[in-house]
Amino acid sequence: MDAVRDIARHEAWFGQYVDRFLTGDATHDAHIELKREHSLLVLGNARIIVAEAVAAGSMDVVCARAALLGALYHDVGRFLQYRRWQTFSDARSTNHGLLGGRVLNEERPLHDESPAVRHLAACAVVLHNRFAIPAGVSPRVRQVTRVVRDADKLDIFRVLAAHVQPGAPRDDVVLMHLPEVQGAWSPAVLDAVRNGGLASYADMRCLNDFRILLCGWSFDLGFAASRRMLRESGRVEQMLDWLPSPDAAPEMAELRCRVLAALRDESDMTDCRADCRPGMEEGKASHEPEAPESVAP
Repeated sequence: MDAVRDIARHEAWFGQYVDRFLTGDATHDAHIELKREHSLLVLGNARIIVAEAVAAGSMDVVCARAALLGALYHDVGRFLQYRRWQTFSDARSTNHGLLGGRVLNEERPLHDESPAVRHLAACAVVLHNRFAIPAGVSPRVRQVTRVVRDADKLDIFRVLAAHVQPGAPRDDVVLMHLPEVQGAWSPAVLDAVRNGGLASYADMRCLNDFRILLCGWSFDLGFAASRRMLRESGRVEQMLDWLPSPDAAPEMAELRCRVLAALRDESDMTDCRADCRPGMEEGKASHEPEAPESVAP
């Protein structure tokens, strides 16, 4: 691995930080370890996306390093969130992206990175859980945040597949306290995804809504590498199979066709490319919007 993408020091710091939240209580620690494992697997997904983007010439070394750091730290706010509120539901606690930004400000694990890398990584942490990336951000912030959002979604599919399977043991923290209601779904969630958009967590009322919302992420994966990884995992087809049968609910047939067609798209979204000028100095980031000094909710 080249030096730009070697973040071993950060991985060590992250491990030590997470250890501070272990209590010895099996249930509590299981949720902490779930997010530790998730963060490292998101980093692994990001490495694949970044490697392909760098090889294609669509990502520079500054964005590549920032994307890996953003992936590692994207859920750094989750640990404090769970200790304080015993939930991973932002609606029941606080915005974990903003909380992660506050942790980065207070703990300063990025202090020895270049200003450009520090800014891009911090923006990705704060923005990764927004419903959509704000329109006004720079192309470099958008590209780095896209990597983190894609890598995150890919592993959330892995995490949730074991939990949203019908009949699986319940973990209300992971399932955001949604009930299993056979044959039910919310029209607002289904309509959003059938129209090729993202459904809102606020509209979810049952586990089928969660399954539909997750399938809709197929439309929001920015990199072709991300769609390929999700397609090859088979998890979307599995999620679709757990929804009401198309024979009983014809709406589900249309949903299935649209979602699987999106996964077969082999092109990167246009906003996954940034201004990648070879040799660009890391410090020349004055065109970036100012990173917030305080992002506490």
